[in-house]
Amino acid sequence: MEIRLPDLALKRIFSFLDLFGLLQVSQVNKHWNRIADSDYLWRSLSLQRWDCSNFTYQHLGTHTWKQFFLHQRRKELRLALAQPRNFIYKVTKNIAFETQLAYLSGNSLTMDEQEKSIICSVSPKQELCAWDVQEVGDAAGDIYTFTLPGLRDVSKVTAFQYGIVLLHCSPDKKWVFACGTYSRTLPQVFLTESLLRPSEGSAPLSTFLPHKLCASACWAPKVKNRITLMSQSSTGKKTEFITFDLTTKKTGGQTVIQAHEVASFQVAAHLKCPIWMGASDGYMIVFTSGPYLLLFSITGFLLQRFEDHQAAINNFWVDPCYVLTTSENSVHVYVWEEGGRHPYLRSCCHLENTWHDHTTDSCISSVMCDNASIVLRLRKVSDSSILVMYSLNT
Repeated sequence: MEIRLPDLALKRIFSFLDLFGLLQVSQVNKHWNRIADSDYLWRSLSLQRWDCSNFTYQHLGTHTWKQFFLHQRRKELRLALAQPRNFIYKVTKNIAFETQLAYLSGNSLTMDEQEKSIICSVSPKQELCAWDVQEVGDAAGDIYTFTLPGLRDVSKVTAFQYGIVLLHCSPDKKWVFACGTYSRTLPQVFLTESLLRPSEGSAPLSTFLPHKLCASACWAPKVKNRITLMSQSSTGKKTEFITFDLTTKKTGGQTVIQAHEVASFQVAAHLKCPIWMGASDGYMIVFTSGPYLLLFSITGFLLQRFEDHQAAINNFWVDPCYVLTTSENSVHVYVWEEGGRHPYLRSCCHLENTWHDHTTDSCISSVMCDNASIVLRLRKVSDSSILVMYSLNT
């Protein structure tokens, strides 16, 4: 005799499944298929993966949450499935920049098929300049400019008595990590709310992370309040990764920030000193060492090693979907596997130096991507820059 569980019980059981599990149980029978297709389960999966708490049924239109989730995943996997022949690349003329590049758009949570990839930077004239990756041709490509400081200031807080070299906001915008130029001072983490609305005569809420000589840091995109620091000795021969969880606690009417060290490990002495680092789900760290890309657990266990470049990796990009590495003559694309499954990081597309004819006297100074484009910034000997922009020919 077949035992049929109530809908509510099945829905509760299915809520513990990931994407693949939910798709599998939907094929058992019509009853399970109906439960597995419920908006409740697919909205829950969407919230776990993206910050879509403000996404409403009005944004969905006639689509279901299952259709929304699968559509976003298809967009995320576009680069992972692409081959070099699927890209169109364009090179801009010489441009002067004061800051790094950033995406103004891309990876947005919409049901639109065609999205614009718009990048921006600040010029020496203190203008915020933007380029449409899909539309830029031979011209400089300025589309929007906003004169600074016309953009409204929100607040100003003195964090250090000297320059700041590292500044990272957490994915949920709750925390701001800052590290100064003075090596003997500990890096700090600030509560964002206290920076936006600083109290008169009082310092913003912060805590020190007890590790000097911080060379880099990154927030875990899928574990709230978790940050990993890369600490290096003054000689550069010793590298340590330390992971902290941050909490707030109220005592005596005051809020106190606490940092708890959850894991740490030292990089083996035979490995070349890392320059770039990133994190995936909060339990894995990826970093470069010479021509190698290495994936470690936060406790120091080597999970994967890639050697897709002949020369040393000179630039690096990590986000919740992709990892990009560059050497002097190529770009390589990796994609994180769904749900932290093995293999945790998958090697995908390799782009050779198609820009060499335009840029014989330059080197790659930064790289980044969204779901539909890859952008390289090449710095020339003259201190001007060239943008090499790859867009997927969809």
